[in-house]
Amino acid sequence: MVASFLSQKITGTILVVDDEVVIRSMLSEILQEQGHVVVCVSDGETALQEMEKRPFDLVLSDLYMPGMSGIELLVQVKNQYPTLPVVVLTGQPSLDQAIAAMKKGASDFITKPFSIDYIHHVVQKNLQEQRLVQENQRLLAELNNKAVIEKLNRQLHQKISQLTKLYTISESFHAFVDNRSLLQYVVELASDLTGAQRVSLLTFDRKQKFLVMRASKGVANEVLRSVCVKVGEGIAGRVAQDFHPIRMTSREIATRTPNGNDRTYVSNSWLSVPLFLGGELFGVLNLTDKLDKTDFTEEDEYLALTLAEKAGIKIENNVLYEGIYSNLLDTLKALVSTIEAKDSYTRSHSQRVTEIALAIARHIGCSAEDCESITFAGSLHDIGKIGIQDSILQKNGRLDQAEYEIIKKHPVIGETIIEPLGLIEAERDIIRHHHERYDGKGYPDHLAGEEISLLARIVSIADSFDAMTSTRSYRKAQSEEYVIGELRNNAGTQFDPNLVDALIELLNKKVISLRADAPAVENLAMAEEVKPADTLKPMSPEESNELTAPAEPRDTVDAPVAESVVES
Repeated sequence: MVASFLSQKITGTILVVDDEVVIRSMLSEILQEQGHVVVCVSDGETALQEMEKRPFDLVLSDLYMPGMSGIELLVQVKNQYPTLPVVVLTGQPSLDQAIAAMKKGASDFITKPFSIDYIHHVVQKNLQEQRLVQENQRLLAELNNKAVIEKLNRQLHQKISQLTKLYTISESFHAFVDNRSLLQYVVELASDLTGAQRVSLLTFDRKQKFLVMRASKGVANEVLRSVCVKVGEGIAGRVAQDFHPIRMTSREIATRTPNGNDRTYVSNSWLSVPLFLGGELFGVLNLTDKLDKTDFTEEDEYLALTLAEKAGIKIENNVLYEGIYSNLLDTLKALVSTIEAKDSYTRSHSQRVTEIALAIARHIGCSAEDCESITFAGSLHDIGKIGIQDSILQKNGRLDQAEYEIIKKHPVIGETIIEPLGLIEAERDIIRHHHERYDGKGYPDHLAGEEISLLARIVSIADSFDAMTSTRSYRKAQSEEYVIGELRNNAGTQFDPNLVDALIELLNKKVISLRADAPAVENLAMAEEVKPADTLKPMSPEESNELTAPAEPRDTVDAPVAESVVES
C-alpha cells in the first residue's frame, strides 16, 4: 500500500502568484504538462480573491511583488487556510529570507532560476504531504476509537518517513561527480534505507558476461576482490538475465570466484534489483540480512528500485557531463595551442611548469588531490593570454607601460575564461594568482605570504624556474649556479622561502635538472623571473610572451617527474 501510494503521481489545482509575466507563463506551462490545473495571478490581492472562488491544493508565490509582498500573502493564507501549503519563490535568496518564510508557515523555498525537474519534485512533495494531511484529518473526524486512531497515525508517520527517504535519494546524489564514490554511496544509502546488514553492487562485464563486485558494505575484503556471478546463475545472475527484482526469505546462496571455485553462504533474507544505464543493464544491487531479522518488504523493494533508478540516471549524467567537460577543456587547449604556434619560444612551457610544480608538490608532501589540481590548472595557467591582442604579444621591441599593464591582466582574463568549468577554489587560485609575489608586490590582487594559496605559490616558482632555465631569442638558458643564486636572493620577497629550499634540494638531488636545450618559453618579467618588484620595467613582447600549450593529461599520483621535466 505504501509503495503504491509513493509511486502514485498526484495532480492538483495550483495557484501561481508572480508579478513577472515570463515566470507565470513558464510555471503554468511546466505544471500543466504534468496534468495540474493552474491559475495565474500577478499580485497578492487577486490571489486572495481567487481563493475565495475555489479551493486550491498548493500556492506558489513570489517573495517580492508590488503591493502585498509574498510574506504578507503567506500570513493571510495561513490565517484563512491553515493546511494549504505555500511555496515561496525568490530571485534574491538569503538564509534570513528562508528562515523568515519558514517561520511564517512556508512549506518550501525555491530560488530563481530553477530547473524543471526541481519544480516537479517540490510540487509532488508538497501535494503528497497535503494529501496525507487531508487523509489524516478525514480519518480523525470519522473515528473516535483511540486504538484505530493510533494505528492510522503510525501509518501516516510511516508514509511521511518514506517520503523523506525518497527525498533523500533524490537530493543526495547531486554532490557526486565521481562514479566510483557514487557506487559506494549507493550501497551505504541502501543499507540505511532498508536496514540491510550487507549490501553489494555488482556491475556487468559485457565481455566476460560476469557480474563483478564494485562496492559493498558488510562484505569481507577477500569476497569483494574475488566474487563474480555469471549471468543466469544464482539470484543476482537471474536478476541480470530477467531484468526483474527478486525478494526471498532464508536460503543458501551460491557464488563463483573468477578462478572457478564455488562459494556458498546462508542469508536470512535477500533482495536483488537491477540497475540500468541508458536502457541497458549496468549491474545488480544486492541486499541481505536485515538488522531486525525480518524479511525484506514490498516497501524495501520499492525503495531499492527507486535508489537503483536514480543512481543509474546520475551515473549516466556524470558520463555525459564528463564528455561535455572534456570537450570544453579540449577546446580551451586547442585555443592555447593556436596562440602558442605563433611563437616557438613558448612551446611546451606549461607542460614543464606543471611537471616542475608536481615535483615540488610531491617533495613537500602535498596530497594526491592537490597534485591533480596542479596537473589540471598548471596546464591552463596562462590561458588568459588568449584575451591579449596579438599586436602586443608579438610586438617587435619593448612594450610601453600601457601595454605592460594590459599584459598583466591575463591572470584575471584566464579566471574568467575557465569559470564555466566550475573548477575548485585551489585550481582557480593557480590561474589567478600565479603572478603574486611573497612580499605582496605581485598582481593582480597584491596578496602576500600565506594569503597566496600554497598551490599558486608552487606554480609561481615553477613558472620562474622554467623561465630562467629556458633559452630565449635574446639570451641562452641560465646556468644552474645563476639560477640557484637568484632563487636564494629572492627567497622571502618573490618566492616562499620554504619552496625555494625544496626546489634547490630537488636540483641538488638531480630530481630536476636544467634544460640548456629548451626553447624559449617564458619572458623574464612575465614569468616573475627573479627580479625585485621595484626594478620591473616594460619589456618586449618576446620577453613577455608566456602563453603556452597545456600539458596532456597524466597520472597525478604515479607519473614520474625527475629528468622528464627537463629532458623531454
